[in-house]
Amino acid sequence: MKRNKRYPAVFLMPGAVLYLVFFIVPVLVGIYYSFTNWDFKRADFIGLRNYVNILRDSNTKGALLNTIIFTVVTTFGKVGLGLALAVFLNRPLKTQKYLRSVCYFPAIISTVAVGITFTAILHPTNGILNQFLRFIHLDALALNWLTDTRIALLSVCAIEIWKWSGFNMVIILAGLQAVSPEYLEAATMDGANGFQKFWKVTFPLILPAFNNAFVNSLIGGLKVFDIIVSTTNGGPGVATQVMNTVIYRSFAFNMQGEANAGNVLLSILVAIFAITSYTIIRKREVDL
Repeated sequence: MKRNKRYPAVFLMPGAVLYLVFFIVPVLVGIYYSFTNWDFKRADFIGLRNYVNILRDSNTKGALLNTIIFTVVTTFGKVGLGLALAVFLNRPLKTQKYLRSVCYFPAIISTVAVGITFTAILHPTNGILNQFLRFIHLDALALNWLTDTRIALLSVCAIEIWKWSGFNMVIILAGLQAVSPEYLEAATMDGANGFQKFWKVTFPLILPAFNNAFVNSLIGGLKVFDIIVSTTNGGPGVATQVMNTVIYRSFAFNMQGEANAGNVLLSILVAIFAITSYTIIRKREVDL
């Protein structure tokens, strides 16, 4: 039967058009406006002034540092806890399916709803957590979780880790279930203990899944916005300001060109971190 060579192009066309209209064109337009003083009324070309203003702004430097701290803490927290849960729930337990569902459940809850709920839970005086700590006479541990500049960012990190660890667990669990028992049996015959079997056999074989979870968590950390806004709104002061809240502030003050410049810089940052981490981990992967 003669193959019609036009079929692949015909079926690809609708998706390609949508991708072009709703992704490529907006990206190119945003890059163009980042070189202008666009405020919805006029857009005069001003070169690199928006980029210079952003990079010189002290708030941007603080927000960039907070973004990196948030990304590092949450990425290792989400992936590390997700890996531990995946290994634990890969065992033959009677409540295995129930526990998997419970661990994954936070990932399907709206981030804004999670932020609002934890704002109430972590309230300094009326929050459930501090009330419980005082009830068991651990008053010293009853802190101002979201209003203390020293720990506010770490508190938001903990909320983010709680929400997305189960999602990473599912990704890594899929990798674990693809590992053939024959590899572990061979390692056992060679005298390997439990830790050696995991580190030398299992972990290298699940690196593709681990890489996926790690890079997704890294990108999510760099692009963080909703959990910050719904818990601290960048406060107290600027203690939890991140790049996206600074960009949002520029939009709020009708500085559309500067906001687009911030988006371009953030996109470049995300690309650098994501490609670098993916490449490093990819080199260590082995074929099943």
